Amino acid sequence: MEKQSESSLQKTLTDNFQKMSKLSIDVMKPLVENMFETVSNMNNAVLEGKIPTLDLSSFQNNKNSNCCPPKEECPPHCISAISRQAMSGERIIVPFLVKNNCSSTKTYRVGVRELVDNDGAIAPNQPILNKASVTLQPGRSESVLMSLDLNKFNTGSTYVTEIVLREKEINQNICFTLHVNNSTPTEVSPNDEKKYKQKWLNWQSHFYCDPHKKRIDVRPDVAQNKS
Repeated sequence: MEKQSESSLQKTLTDNFQKMSKLSIDVMKPLVENMFETVSNMNNAVLEGKIPTLDLSSFQNNKNSNCCPPKEECPPHCISAISRQAMSGERIIVPFLVKNNCSSTKTYRVGVRELVDNDGAIAPNQPILNKASVTLQPGRSESVLMSLDLNKFNTGSTYVTEIVLREKEINQNICFTLHVNNSTPTEVSPNDEKKYKQKWLNWQSHFYCDPHKKRIDVRPDVAQNKS
């Protein structure tokens, strides 16, 4: 009886192991086939001179991720530029407009740095602004004038400076360049005055010159008798 029980138990265990093995093979068979297919495709690609690549884009950090601190964007060195040419000894006025493109009222302080030449030497005279600040409603603009006396400026030199606009913390510059050169003067030739003394007589005639007025000489003896 005991031998029969042991034989029955052994058969049951054997059957269970066989079923588990068959189930494992059925589950693993597609995976193994897929692996062999992948390896075969890679071998064919290598033989054809195509090197397979691995896409690691999904493993890279997202550039727009909130985990990284935002990059600071510096303002451009010059938001605008002004260039002028003038002669030594002139006095020039340079106008520019400051406009508020924001949706709220803004107040901008206006200043100007030292005017220097290309060697860094300070100019004989410095520019002057007619306003120190402007307050602008949205969409409005205001004119600012910069004046400069070019007395004792060297002909052929170039001078530079920056007009600075500042709301709170950031300087926004208008780069200004001055070229001191001798300009070609305008030549003017006055007309003969006789041209302006001609009169129009009538539609059938032509211009003529006015006759000279006769000079009346007064003799000294006649003048004495009248007195």
